[in-house]
Amino acid sequence: MVPNHLLRDLLTESGWTGQKLANRTNALGAELGLQLHYDRTAVAHWLSGSRPRTPVPELVAEAFTRHLGRRLTVSEVGFAPITTVSVPPGWGASIVAELTKLCQDGAASRSAVSGSLYSLAALSIPDWAELAAAATVSLPTDRRSKVGRTEVEAARAMLRLFSAADLSFGGGHARPALAHYLRSTIGPWLRANAAPSVRTDLLTAAAQLCYLCGFLCFDDELHGTAQRYYLAALRLAHEAGDATQYAISLRALSVQARMLGHRRHAVNLALNAVRALPAHAPARTRAFLTGQVAVAKAAADEQHQAVRHLLDAENYLSRDDALAAPVGTYHCAALSHHHAAVRACLGERDAAISALTRSLHRRPSGERRARAITSARLAELYFAAGELERACHTWGQFLDDYPHLCSGRADVALTSLRSRLRPYAGRHPALTVARRATELRRSRPAGRP
Repeated sequence: MVPNHLLRDLLTESGWTGQKLANRTNALGAELGLQLHYDRTAVAHWLSGSRPRTPVPELVAEAFTRHLGRRLTVSEVGFAPITTVSVPPGWGASIVAELTKLCQDGAASRSAVSGSLYSLAALSIPDWAELAAAATVSLPTDRRSKVGRTEVEAARAMLRLFSAADLSFGGGHARPALAHYLRSTIGPWLRANAAPSVRTDLLTAAAQLCYLCGFLCFDDELHGTAQRYYLAALRLAHEAGDATQYAISLRALSVQARMLGHRRHAVNLALNAVRALPAHAPARTRAFLTGQVAVAKAAADEQHQAVRHLLDAENYLSRDDALAAPVGTYHCAALSHHHAAVRACLGERDAAISALTRSLHRRPSGERRARAITSARLAELYFAAGELERACHTWGQFLDDYPHLCSGRADVALTSLRSRLRPYAGRHPALTVARRATELRRSRPAGRP
């Protein structure tokens, strides 16, 4: 082993003995609810080159930071991370600082955040099992404040509120407000003192809120910003030790990759999401992830596996009677939508039409945005089948919901509608729908596409 000269120099600078450093490390561990019993013998081992397990290196760095009055990293105290895990760029930085910067950008106008680029390089994400070997612990940086169960429950209540707003009105309505809430409220709470169980639950709530903000950006066609929120959700879930939320966030990245045409990435992310799920994960969550595997496989022309995973998702869902969750929920309407996506990829248009029709009939009344997007997709399938009258009738249902939505995906569907109907402007059903679509397009607020 190589002697730790950096640690020895810091002991000299601080005027501490090995026992003094051990005592300070034990005290910091107690703040996190850890019972540590290090003594001068342990410090002597560190000086000779041994490296204690996480979070002890972080605690030692924090001890010297407080005493010397300057920020010291784990590497600067001689405990450079020993890991072969390849993590994405930026994962070594403070997630709270990254979240604050991200939400400052994400709270801006739609035009201000539309320039964030989607990155395939950022999708090189370690498996959950690999990351477990590189576990991190966020130490509080604001010693003047403390959070407890009230803050956790408040965060969960806001999660339900923002989720309901998204389902009814689309991502564009709630996105700026949620970004502001993450920056102004969740960020400071993550810096505050908290009991270990409270900190863990708060990290999970923060991960879920980031995941939701990512989806709001995805719905508003802000894919670069959406990806950044999903990656932040991954990191927060990792710090919380929440493998289920980590898996759900991976699934979101898979959905986005498939929608953008990156089919192989979508398959890999979907499979990694299923592998990350712990054994105790609800069957509904397993169905949610398995359905995405089916869709990703179908888009990648892996037909037989796609159908098999679709049946697996159906079986998982049939065995679960849990209540719907604010994020990662799944129900019969969503399963039918997955059926439609798979059948469409397989070239089975009639089966896809039947599945989307079932999805619309099963869709909960409060999910207006999903109903609108499904109606638009069903109309496009009718149109491709040469059934203009049915297509126009279904587009009419889409237009009924459209004025209530602030959603980039809905805007894209409206543009598609107008483009497809332009050659049929002389025919009555097409003329009526096209005129209505044009009027709605003109009534959109400034700043929308």
